[in-house]
Parts: sequence; C-alpha cells; structure tokens
Amino acid sequence: MHRYIFLTISTFLIATHIIGQEDTSLLKSLNPHSKSELSDLNEFIDSLVLVKMEEYHVPGTSLAIIQDGRKIYTKGYGFADLSNGREVNADLTGFRIASVTKTLTATAVMQLVEKGLLDLHTPIDEYLPDRNFSFLGDQSITMHHLLTHTAGFDLTDTGDAALKSEDVIPIERLVRYHMPSIVHPPGTVYSYSNFGYTLAGYIIQVISGIPYEEFISRNILIPLKMNNSNMSQPLSAPFADNLSKSYRWTDRQIEIQRDFTNTVPGGGLISTASDMSRYMQFHLNQGMLDSVRLLNKSNHQILTTQQYGSEGTKYGICYAFHENGWTGRRCLEHTGGQLGFLTLMTLIPETKTGIFITHNSRENAGAFRYDLARAIFDTLLFRKERYINLPASDNFTEKEAIKYEGNYIQLNRPHSTFEKIGTLFGFAAQTSTVRYAKNGKLLIDGNEYVKLNERVFHENDEKGTWNVAFKLDENGVAEQLVAGLTSYKRIKWYEATILHQIILGFSFFLLLINFLKRPLAKLTELSKGRVTRQRRVPLLSKWIYWTGTLFVLGFFGILLNSMIYQGQLSDYGVPISLKIPFVLNTIGGILSLYAPTALYQLWQSKAEKQSSIVWKAILVISIILVAIGFWHYHIIGFWY
Repeated sequence: MHRYIFLTISTFLIATHIIGQEDTSLLKSLNPHSKSELSDLNEFIDSLVLVKMEEYHVPGTSLAIIQDGRKIYTKGYGFADLSNGREVNADLTGFRIASVTKTLTATAVMQLVEKGLLDLHTPIDEYLPDRNFSFLGDQSITMHHLLTHTAGFDLTDTGDAALKSEDVIPIERLVRYHMPSIVHPPGTVYSYSNFGYTLAGYIIQVISGIPYEEFISRNILIPLKMNNSNMSQPLSAPFADNLSKSYRWTDRQIEIQRDFTNTVPGGGLISTASDMSRYMQFHLNQGMLDSVRLLNKSNHQILTTQQYGSEGTKYGICYAFHENGWTGRRCLEHTGGQLGFLTLMTLIPETKTGIFITHNSRENAGAFRYDLARAIFDTLLFRKERYINLPASDNFTEKEAIKYEGNYIQLNRPHSTFEKIGTLFGFAAQTSTVRYAKNGKLLIDGNEYVKLNERVFHENDEKGTWNVAFKLDENGVAEQLVAGLTSYKRIKWYEATILHQIILGFSFFLLLINFLKRPLAKLTELSKGRVTRQRRVPLLSKWIYWTGTLFVLGFFGILLNSMIYQGQLSDYGVPISLKIPFVLNTIGGILSLYAPTALYQLWQSKAEKQSSIVWKAILVISIILVAIGFWHYHIIGFWY
C-alpha cells in the first residue's frame, strides 16, 4: 500500500523544490528487518509532507522521527517567514509547541517527587505559602489532580493570554487571583485546564525557590542539550529571530499577530524539531539520554502510567501524557494548539518510536499532523491489529437496557462563566444518546456495543480497542457515562439541549419580530410618502418593546463579538465591546421582573382586542423564557 502511495505522490517531487535541512544518516539506526522496506524513506516522507502541505495550506512545518530510541530523521519544510523568504530549519526554527509544554511541567514535578520534596497525593495547601488564593475552599486538591486535569476547575480560556509582553500576568498573581472556579469534586471529572497546570508550575516555583522557567531550563532543557528551546517572554535574540511566524489561510496566507501566554507551565515553550527529538529520546529511554539520567525508571514509570480514563482500555491520561491506541499499539502523546501553531508528539514505548510534528498554520489544518503521523507510523512499524473474543450478547435484554438508556451531556464544559452559552450551540459540550439496539446490544450514538460486565461495554468489533463505562447509583441505574477521558451526566428530559434550543430560539424569534416591526412599519410609510400621526403608546407596550429590544441587541452584540474575535473572544480578557451586551442583557433581565405584573394586567384588560391581548401575552411569556434562558447560560450578569 505504501509503495503505491509513494509511487503516486513522488511525481509531485519532479516539479517541486524541497526546502529544508536533512539528517544524512537517516537509515543508520533502523532495525534490520525494516531496512529493505524503508530504503525510500527520505523520498516517501518528502513527497508525503509536500503533498499534505499543499492540501492543508501549511506554509511551514518541521518534524523529527525517533526509532529504537535514536533519532533517524529531522527536517524542516517550507517557510517560517513568508514575507522575508526565511525557510524552516529543523535545528534552529522555533515553533510554539503550546500544550506539549505540559509534559515538561509533569516531568519537573516528578523530579521533585524523586527528591522527596513533593508528594503527589498531599493536598497542595501544604505547599502554598499562605491561604490567600481565591480558588481555595473546602475541597482538597492534590498534584495528582492537577497533572490529570481532575482538580475540578471549570473549563475556560478567559484571560490566559496577553497581546503585549508587558501585559503578561506573573504566575503568582495569576494563581492567587485569576483561577477558575472549582465546579467538580476533585478526582471525579476530567476537565482540561491550562490554569491547573499553571498552578502546578507555581508549586514547582515555590518548592524549588527559583522561577518556574529557570527550573525547567536548569533541570530539563540544559541537561538534554535542548539549546534552541526557550520560554522567556519576550524572547531574546537569537530565539526571537528564529521564531516562526504563524498564518491563517483564507484564500491566501494571512500573518497572525504574535501574542503571549499567561499560563506558561501549560503552554509556553518554544522549541525546534531537533530539540524535541532529544526530548522524545529522553522519554523513550525511560528518563535518560546520553548517560544523563534526569528521572529514575520507577518514577518515569509513574509519570507514564494511566491514572484516569476509560476502564479496561488504553484511552486515558497519565501525568500530562495522554494514552491511547490509535496507532494499533499503546502510545503516549500530547497535542498543542496556540494562535496559528499546531503540534503533535506521539511516543510508542513498545518500539521506542516517536514522532514530533509542528506547523505554523491552524485554520482547517488540524488533520495535517495526524495524516503525516499515521502514514509514517504505518511505514515504520506496519499496523498492528488487536483482536478480542467478544462475548455473546443475546442475554442482554431490553428490560436490562432501561438502566442505561437516556441522554447524557458532557460534564467537562463551562459551568460558571459566560462561555456556558457555547453549550447551547454545541461548541463547548457534546451530548450522547444511549438506546437499546433490539439485538442484544447497546446503541451509543449510533454505534453498537457489547456488554462485558455490569458497567463496561465494548464496541461491537473484534479489532476494536474502545470501551465505555457507566457509573451506577445505589440502585444499579446508570448516572454517568465515561468514554475515554470524557464523562457524561445522564440528564432529565427538561435538561436536553435541543429542548432549550427550540424554546429559547422560538421565544427569541418572536422578540426579534416585535423589534423589527416598528422600524419596518416606519420604512413602509416613508416609502409610500406618508407619515401617520404619532399615537400614544401604552406603557405596557413600551415595556414589552424595549425589554425585548434589549435582549435582541444584547444577543446580537455577543454574536458579533464572537465573529470578530473568533477563537480569541476573551483570551486576552473580556473586551469592552463584549461587556456592553452583558449590560444590555442585564438591564433587560431586571426589566423582565415586571413580567408577572404585565401578564396580570393583560388578564384584567378590557380595553383592547382579544387578538392584541393574546399577542402581547405571548410576547411577555417570550420575555420570561428568554430571561430565564439568558440567566441559565450566564449572559445576564457579569460571569467572568
């Protein structure tokens, strides 16, 4: 298959200039059984990368490959700076590796554990200098919780970045005053958190007595000779000169303005493919590189052992590293995405194979890194299938399935900020539907699952690796569904997102019609060249119109901000242009408190036509429903 792919796409190379730097000893460390199959490795990867760069409109990319624990390939392709024609250099060009930084933070934590300075399961209160931290409460958070994203912090990105280096919030001030609310009991729900990792970085700083960035440099970057990696803000020369620019594709490449991160331990490292090749070797060699051991084997084993995830599968999280089996083998990986940059680092401990891919375009290019990684892994290792003996499912009855059937909603979603509005449109939360399949199987989101035991079901595929697990209440009835890292809560019929969309959407539509009615009527009059004498408008009608108008303007103000700022709506803090719609909605919410009185007045009214009374009553009810919906989704008030 791969030989065919190579022959097909290699024709692209005839007319294409290959840009980049290449390790000339690529095949030296390949194991003997694969040399004959990989004699064309260089050409295959070159052609694959260039075709995929064209397909996904990627200006520049850099990658590194490790086999048998040794580097066999590093190369840069394309441009780091289009306007100046600066090419990507795998040794020198820095890319923002974003959340892959978390693996360094977790490694640093394990170094402190190894020295006896930190315990993974001791409440972090013991390490904080005082209790003047806004997130502290009755819940006990441990480093174990922080490193597995199970500390219970709400899902939010608000305030995690800055447009100028002088606006970066120091790590101590961030964790004292800007942490998200705790919305889940620690240890119960996986909720990805840059802020949680920043707190872990702060604890590293407190225990070590030196800044987090300095600790990482002294204890990881310098010993591993990652000489072209840095996380200072702003970058000093030559790091700043070698940093790749990032781009967004919209029929042409548009350069994205450089920003800075407030959550450095969660995503602040800038590195090169060559440096990251050494970092991968360090992990694939279980904590050692070039006879320099930074972590003993037992602690490295703890670092890379699953701590939370889908029961009975290799889909979960270790400390920072995510564990899965999409390659056909157990692999450890982390991805990163930050303002135009995307990164993937995947390690396969069984074969000591690793791939690092980073590129400088994010728009519609998320699959680029996985397309490359999948093809390269399959070429290096050949796909390894997994077979299991599925149990017979004839004894799983419809009566038993009732315990599991229902609608479930994702728990790791925004709960306490205005970002909750995203769940209404499916941006921040997924739903899952569980039904009986009528053939002794359970149907979850359209896919069949076979019962393994009372709690665990396996996809109906003997080659499959995917399990889902249910959490049961004291009566043996499912209350949660866990798929991979994602937990879903079983919901009542009135909690269904689709129901909220219908009710809120229809109510808002009626208010929008009422809002447009006046200006459209006025325009119609003007177009016909006549002006009707102004009639006295009843106070109740004014209240209905202006309360509905505030909600209409407030909602469209939020929508406009979302369109303008796109994925960075509140990353740099909540802009004044977004606060204004919150003010409008809040005033509308206050005015809506008059609604019960308004309904009573309409009930008692005898001065108007019945049709007018009914229409106004419908509008008042719409105001009530919109107000409740806006309050529930946190766009009435100032939830940030």
